[in-house]
Amino acid sequence: MSQRKRRKINNNNITINNSSKASAEYDKDIPFYHYSKFENVNLINENVKNVYKAHIKKKDSHQEKTAVEVVALKYISLNNLVNEVKRHRKLEINDSILKFYGITKQENIKNYMNFMIVFEYANDGSLRQYFKTNFKKLDWNIKLNLAKQIANALMNLHDNNIIHGKLTSESILVHNGIIKLNDFGINYLKSLTTTTVTIPIQYTDFRYLELFNKSLDIYSLGIILWEISNDGNSPFEKEFITTSDNIIDLINDTIVNIKSEKILPGTPPKYKEIYIDCLKHHGNSRPDIFDVVNDLSEINIISDNDINAKNKLKKSIKTNDYNITFIKKLFEFFIYISKNQHYHLRPIMIRNYIREHNLNPVKLLHTMIRYPSNYWFTSLIGYFYQFGIGTVFDDQMALKFFNLAANEKSYMENVSSNLSLRKFYKINKEIGIIRLSIVVEKDLKKAFRIYSKITDEGSNMALNSMAYCYYKGLGVEKNEEKAYELYLKSAEKGNMAAQYNVSEFYIRGIGIEKDETKGFQLHLKSALNGNIAAIHSIGSCYDAGKGMAVNKKEAFRWFFKSAERDNPVSQHNLGLYYAKGYGINQDQVKAFEWYKKSAKNEYANSQYMVGKRFYEGRGTSKDIIKAIYWLNKAKENGNTNANRLLLEIINRAIFF
Repeated sequence: MSQRKRRKINNNNITINNSSKASAEYDKDIPFYHYSKFENVNLINENVKNVYKAHIKKKDSHQEKTAVEVVALKYISLNNLVNEVKRHRKLEINDSILKFYGITKQENIKNYMNFMIVFEYANDGSLRQYFKTNFKKLDWNIKLNLAKQIANALMNLHDNNIIHGKLTSESILVHNGIIKLNDFGINYLKSLTTTTVTIPIQYTDFRYLELFNKSLDIYSLGIILWEISNDGNSPFEKEFITTSDNIIDLINDTIVNIKSEKILPGTPPKYKEIYIDCLKHHGNSRPDIFDVVNDLSEINIISDNDINAKNKLKKSIKTNDYNITFIKKLFEFFIYISKNQHYHLRPIMIRNYIREHNLNPVKLLHTMIRYPSNYWFTSLIGYFYQFGIGTVFDDQMALKFFNLAANEKSYMENVSSNLSLRKFYKINKEIGIIRLSIVVEKDLKKAFRIYSKITDEGSNMALNSMAYCYYKGLGVEKNEEKAYELYLKSAEKGNMAAQYNVSEFYIRGIGIEKDETKGFQLHLKSALNGNIAAIHSIGSCYDAGKGMAVNKKEAFRWFFKSAERDNPVSQHNLGLYYAKGYGINQDQVKAFEWYKKSAKNEYANSQYMVGKRFYEGRGTSKDIIKAIYWLNKAKENGNTNANRLLLEIINRAIFF
């Protein structure tokens, strides 16, 4: 979505988000290792020519001697470097993803493949190697644990909209008995047009390969789950070079044999049901990964009198009690900002609220989805998917949960028996209807009719949305005077977001005679009531001399107030003020710090400035890798200057 100046008219509920890209967090610096530090660099596998094992010496902080650590090095092109780093940075909170250590670069080699990523080294090798070495030692507790780890790791990928594409017992690694994924997200084959292929066919459903969707990973998982239950043997022990027709016949025969065979002694019956479901003929009839994880979790090999199991159960109950208490507070916060804050700021405020409470948004989203009585906060779950909070942007999942929120009949019986949830249910339904009507369905005329209907039923949020429709001409003939009238009506009913919009109409002369002084006074009133957009606008008024004389010091003061509350435009303006010395002493280091805070809040202009300053070494140390990362994010968010600078860096990097 392109980035524009954010002093816009605030619609309380409408935003159309066309971006499908996830926004990975980038809170930590990327370590860069000098290639000369690595010793004993050797190929790990003769069949894989771009991955190496190496030693690097590191000083032990607790001892005087130097320790040697084993790592893995993987060649990668500069063009793929950014996406590879982004994928691992986004997923590194999961213990089942191979740890990313940093970047290195072979010197004096004029080749675009001279960059290497430094990874954790998996000391148990591949899952296949682990089976061959340890299978006789593995009881069903360990087998089931491995199966659950693999399913959870795949769930983490699918929840971030990543298809593994090559899930095999060779691509799955094991480190100290823990499952590790690394080689994922690769579209290594998408169609059956090739007459001859060389791939691990036993894990791939060639019948539907052209679809290349998540169901293909589920098929691969089914084969691996079968492999775990079958003494570590694969349906085929070799890779074949054969025609696609022969492959399909072979796969059909294999599935028939797997379904008809007797399970080995000790295998839980439910376990076979799970992998058989994963191998169903049609991809759309297979379970999704969340169902597989849930079904595996219901298999318990440990006896009822196991003390550790009981302790885990007690801990789980306490955790669930804490989680639902937090979800109630988060939902109350969601309701507050939906009524009182600018729509651009709401996703940022949700993310920061979660961060301030030291919670992981990915795990929180999973908790909310799996909570058995989530019918009173389904609009919040939809909001997470719509804005990529704890997951990727996913309009289809947002649609699903907004539909649940808007569906009154489904959950009325549950709510009527619980008085404490009625207030949540009512506002959940209201938000669900509003967001469903335009954010996902994008039927403007239908949306306007829905707003009109629920406005008549008393929804002040819908009234604010109707005003925005009149202002922009969305689903109704454009009428700025009518928009002003409805914003004023909503403001008089206590909607701070609408009050802010009334102020903007006065300052810009929209739907009413222009009056910058009155607009400034109304902004001040909104600011004192806690509207962050109004706080920023007061700074803008002082900056441009609207409603009062230009005063850069006062502008800086108000921008700072808004920036402290994570308004990315205010944070960008502080970067500019420090860079230019407006109203404050010039300070390039502080300028960079504020640009970076804004960039982390997805403001494209600041992302460009951060990348540019990393490239130039201005206000920070020069770092080409970080420059590429931030410029790539700015480019994704519509900044054209970033694209030009990226091309310059890449063209120069080839000849370093």
